[in-house]
Amino acid sequence: MMHERSVGPGNLLVGVNEAADANNLSDLERKHIPIIEAPETVRKEESFCARVTVGGLLAHPNEYKHFIQAIELYADETFLARVDLTAVRTCPKVTFCVSLRYPAEELRACARCNLHGAWVGRKAIAVTE
Repeated sequence: MMHERSVGPGNLLVGVNEAADANNLSDLERKHIPIIEAPETVRKEESFCARVTVGGLLAHPNEYKHFIQAIELYADETFLARVDLTAVRTCPKVTFCVSLRYPAEELRACARCNLHGAWVGRKAIAVTE
């Protein structure tokens, strides 16, 4: 189980970072929090696309010394998919095509920056019959 914490003093590489105040994001948060674009409602076991972008609010560097290493997608606590990225040659914007078999309340994306650790973004979702 991932344990999220609000960004604050301390080590960004410990745990999973989450925005302290979603209505007042710092530049660090805007560069790192994954933004999820997906339907609000999906049908059980029917494929849908979820697009995850890191740096959608403020561009994240994509250099050999500073880049997004991976993006993972979860439905509540259920792992759905992961994409590994490389510096410079890939960008932190991926589309996952998935289906949900069980009820879920949210999609959660986790992105890992090589310098600033793991960051989580969330989007509410409902699964219907």
